[in-house]
Amino acid sequence: MNIEIRAAGKLIYDIPQQRFVGDSPEIMQVSYYAGQQMIAIQKSDEQPNLFELHYMGLVAGEFKSMEAAKSSASLFAKEALHKLSKMILE
Repeated sequence: MNIEIRAAGKLIYDIPQQRFVGDSPEIMQVSYYAGQQMIAIQKSDEQPNLFELHYMGLVAGEFKSMEAAKSSASLFAKEALHKLSKMILE
């Protein structure tokens, strides 16, 4: 199977990957993994010292800092894609 990136997809994949940015970096930062948006975010106002990662409808959480969440982002993306790939039947 020959897989190519179409013109509209090129815009997504041209976005710098695996670089978190945000206007309020202590609360929320956004990055792209495999062309899909990932968000590292404070869990809640009631739990400001806990952070979560959100990616493709999945969440991983209870990280003790924003940096800990961001450090786990690559592994989370790989595990999320693996989990989603198992949902595809042959």
